Amino acid sequence: MAKKLYLENTALKARFEAEKSSFTGSDLAWLNNLRTEAMAQFMAVGIPGPKVEEWKYTNLTFLANENFTALTKSDHKKEAKIYFDKAYIKEIHGPAVVFVNGYLDRTLSIFEGLDEEYFSFFSEQPQNFKNLLENTLGSTSFNHLNRALVTDGYRLVIPENTVLDDIIQIIHIATSAAHMKSFYTRTAIEAGKNAQGQIMESFIGPDHVRYWNHMISDLTLAEGAEMSYVQYQEQGLQAIHMTELHTVVSDAANLKYLTFQLGAELSRTELIHNFVGERADIELRGAYLAQSQQSHDIFTRINHDKPNCDSNQFFRGVLNGGGKSAFQGKVVVGRDAQKTNANQSNKNLLLDRKAEANAKPELLIYADDVKCSHGATIGELDIDQLFYLRARGLDETSAKGLLVEAFISEVFEGWNNEILRQKFRDKAANWLKKR
Repeated sequence: MAKKLYLENTALKARFEAEKSSFTGSDLAWLNNLRTEAMAQFMAVGIPGPKVEEWKYTNLTFLANENFTALTKSDHKKEAKIYFDKAYIKEIHGPAVVFVNGYLDRTLSIFEGLDEEYFSFFSEQPQNFKNLLENTLGSTSFNHLNRALVTDGYRLVIPENTVLDDIIQIIHIATSAAHMKSFYTRTAIEAGKNAQGQIMESFIGPDHVRYWNHMISDLTLAEGAEMSYVQYQEQGLQAIHMTELHTVVSDAANLKYLTFQLGAELSRTELIHNFVGERADIELRGAYLAQSQQSHDIFTRINHDKPNCDSNQFFRGVLNGGGKSAFQGKVVVGRDAQKTNANQSNKNLLLDRKAEANAKPELLIYADDVKCSHGATIGELDIDQLFYLRARGLDETSAKGLLVEAFISEVFEGWNNEILRQKFRDKAANWLKKR
């Protein structure tokens, strides 16, 4: 049965055997053994096919026939500085950690104003990631592939009662050297008791290059911790972009998460969250804009296993031409999770009859005293509104852009940084002109 659900790519196995001696930490026996075991676990399962429920809206058949090779540090190009200048938000005035083609680049990174002891990097201290990589609980086939081929990553530990006032920018850059290559990063963020932090993670790359970027992140919030986390994706239009965020939220902790998906030919964002304490709160917000040949997939699962916790999901999508999207949101309320509040909203705007939006909200409730809701809508632009703007001198593209901005801006309202709110609104307004 598994053979019908999953696809094989023997080239990945061959590539692993040929290149494993050049991987980070190849001189460490425990890491070599871990990589070998992880690749065997991936090959035993394979690439999710269209019959796998979680991937039903995203066809990965092409991955079975493509041969992406490994990137090395020698593949870095001078153009990385150009992309850094495009991605780095100077108005935020904070530190920046830069990865180029999957590897830390200290020449571009800015640690000023941040205790560098908070950070460790896989390429420099792989032993700090040993427990993280050895944990296979709930791992999927792509989790195993990431563990086998991990290139680099970061671990950020915020001590208890520490408040980081500045936003930390994490910038992932792909260059022309990444053509037909892949890179896999692994990250971990740990906020101690009553700690507070802000992360802005950006992904950027060239349009004319085909590459595959896969990142898995683990976020742990201790009692009373607060985290604001933004992921902005503007990869090249031939790129494959996949990220997973696994979150553990303790008593009275708070997570505010925002994703904004603009680039890549195919993007997949997985958000898996677990409440392990009471009186905690999770807020997920997201916007995705897709033109012809683009596909954005958002998959969320929130496990309410503790009472008196709140979760809110608020996602908006705009699709043009042959653009495609999928939102799969699942909330599971356990038997002991009384006094749960869980809300979910997904709305999509189609600018063209060729566009496709898929929505699959789910609620699984096993407790009695809860308040849960979900809703999903798909509609077209209001012709009267478009006519009104055209009648006042706007060309069709500008008029549509203004309506797109108004529709998407709901996602950014209430976010705690005005600079990011305005930049994202501008991106939405000018999206049709640039793409």
